[in-house]
Amino acid sequence: MLIVMVFSLIAGCAGEPKHPTWKNATGAEQNERLMWQSIQKKDWLNVQSHLSPMFIGVMADGQMFDRAGWLQQWQSAQLGEFSLGEVEVHPEGADMKVTYIFHVQASTPGLPSPGGFRVLSLWQDVKGRWMLSATSVTAIQSR
Repeated sequence: MLIVMVFSLIAGCAGEPKHPTWKNATGAEQNERLMWQSIQKKDWLNVQSHLSPMFIGVMADGQMFDRAGWLQQWQSAQLGEFSLGEVEVHPEGADMKVTYIFHVQASTPGLPSPGGFRVLSLWQDVKGRWMLSATSVTAIQSR
């Protein structure tokens, strides 16, 4: 009995996974990071499987892309080191809005490099699976 109680206590204190994966991610922020990691690693199967079929993305230069265009844009990119800061997650019913500052070393049309960008993403729970349905990337203007 004591062993069961100790195990339950330890399991309950586990919290967020140390190394989130698409299978064990516990929130929209982790999904957002996993999406950028998948783009960086050119893991197109995971990128595509987590983009909504009706996905819309807007790059910093104002170009708008559907799902296929977004994939093509990033497939031609070289995404280097990146970081997410000032992350905020805002629940919207079953959906999650994620806003953050994205710093990246990248070689891609539509993203000057190095750059800092404000990002707004909308994640939707579709049959128990989180799908990215919209992303807007806006360059941060230095004053």
